[in-house]
Amino acid sequence: MNAEAIRYLVLDADGVLTDCRLYYTEDGREIKSFNVRDGHGIKLLMRAGIGVAIITGRVSKAVEHRAKDLQIEYVVQGARDKKAALLELSRQVGVEPEAMAYMGDDVVDLPAMALCGMSIAPSDAADMVLERADIVTSLRGGHGAVREAAEIILKRLGLFEKAMERYVG
Repeated sequence: MNAEAIRYLVLDADGVLTDCRLYYTEDGREIKSFNVRDGHGIKLLMRAGIGVAIITGRVSKAVEHRAKDLQIEYVVQGARDKKAALLELSRQVGVEPEAMAYMGDDVVDLPAMALCGMSIAPSDAADMVLERADIVTSLRGGHGAVREAAEIILKRLGLFEKAMERYVG
């Protein structure tokens, strides 16, 4: 793991940006809950020049809306093969997988995580993911784990203090 080379963070949605639960209204509409601190962590990364993308196996309007709100340009939904989706992302943005961090929570994320220079899992990820992740956050998916991962990346890149200057002077 070469954290100093990370130029992109790729996120799974369910179980990483959300708490892994699905909520449905009586008319069948899906509702997801996103953590505002995770969103700010994403913004901190983007301001520091670190790209952020989402690759998820499900398709959800809520994920589409959240990505748009956060100005995340590259979002792949319905990805049955996350490794292939990651390789396509790498090609499109011109960043090798070794210069990417991938945050996932379940076994479907493992092939993509294995390609990246850094793999991250929220603390409530599946056991196989926890065992293989370079970093396990102390926080759970949907409860600030992405913010924690963003801060870890910024600190390892030596960019955290600069990112905090606008808040603490």
